[in-house]
Amino acid sequence: MFPFILYPFLLNLVVDGFDRNDVGFIFVSSFVLIFYFYFLYQKIDTFKNHFWIFFLYSVILRCFVLGSTPQFSDDVYRYFFDANVLSLGFSPYETSPFDLIVANSQFGENLQDYLKKMNSPHYLSVYPVFLLLHFYLGLILNSLLDTSFFGVQVLFLLFDILNLYLIRKMYPQEPLGFYWIYYANPMVIIEGVSQMHPEILMIPWLLFLLRSNSIWRQGSFLLIGSQIKINFLLFMMGITPKKKNIPVIVFFVFLSFVIWKWTVFTNLEIQGSRGIGLFFHSFRFAGILEPFIYYPLSLIGFSYLSGFLSLVVFGLVFIYLLLQQSFFHLSITQRLFVVYFLFLIFSPVIHPWYWIPLVILGLLNRLSLKWHTFVLLVSFLSYFIYVSDLFFYIYWIVCIFGFGIYGIQEINYLRKTA
Repeated sequence: MFPFILYPFLLNLVVDGFDRNDVGFIFVSSFVLIFYFYFLYQKIDTFKNHFWIFFLYSVILRCFVLGSTPQFSDDVYRYFFDANVLSLGFSPYETSPFDLIVANSQFGENLQDYLKKMNSPHYLSVYPVFLLLHFYLGLILNSLLDTSFFGVQVLFLLFDILNLYLIRKMYPQEPLGFYWIYYANPMVIIEGVSQMHPEILMIPWLLFLLRSNSIWRQGSFLLIGSQIKINFLLFMMGITPKKKNIPVIVFFVFLSFVIWKWTVFTNLEIQGSRGIGLFFHSFRFAGILEPFIYYPLSLIGFSYLSGFLSLVVFGLVFIYLLLQQSFFHLSITQRLFVVYFLFLIFSPVIHPWYWIPLVILGLLNRLSLKWHTFVLLVSFLSYFIYVSDLFFYIYWIVCIFGFGIYGIQEINYLRKTA
């Protein structure tokens, strides 16, 4: 039992001591966490016939990362700023944080402090209102508890406990090893609960979408999920395209874009150059297949188009899949896995927390522990890119060879889902 007792302290040590500019710490902490997670999986029978103890242990793991200062990324300061601005009656979608502070001297010191710590003070917000409401509720908890982050982290903890409950409720007959992959996953615990990234909030709606048999409920879950993060709309492609279902899905997608137009896309032109448009051009982070497009374009001076063209290729592959009847012979869980994995492969921007939904989809598709361990390795090693562009190429090679080797080993599975 001692190795399990040590694990929460190890998580706490990594979260509190993490420095994304320290190559040595990133390397050591990543490999220690990943292989300790793998090692404990082999001893999961310790909890045999005591699921409630296992569930409680998973909650305790998350409690050990509460109260930590976010050091893995500075996105949380932008979430806090936008939520505060929205609560004051200002729109974060029309004016940049820097311009808002300059024009409104009545803003308090906390907003000015968030401005100093965020990474994009001159860009418009790209975060939906529903997501910002989560952070506003968390900030209320912060004020009640007189803390900087603890209240928001508690809110994320409660959401993740809901995720744990739903996984058990919806898939009650699985072995303990099945639950371990999400319940004790260091990326889920650190990036989701400690660092407060929104992917953790998408999981309930993704689970509801997977288990629902009603097209109206599926459309509702798509709508809600898309107001947490717009890429949730990718999952609409996994829904069986019966003719009677298409108008319903189109309705909810249209409604989602209407809400986005009233909020995030209020100033569409500026969003293209100083907002969400950066995802399509100029901004590159941990892309896996995008470099194949980037290098030829860089030789002729059009490298800024690499992200856009990479996503165009993704769209063409997507359309090809939709035209294949065999794609819809797969279960919805398999289809959504293919869709989201293709997005991660072709996207020019892949932050570590983007992999969290794939953990759930890989889990429900019963992918092996080795595959999940490699995904963990890929997600944590991407922090090297903050240190130097040189590590981008090392990371890229690891991804290509890792997923390639696994693809060869699991060729029968990939043949069915490609």
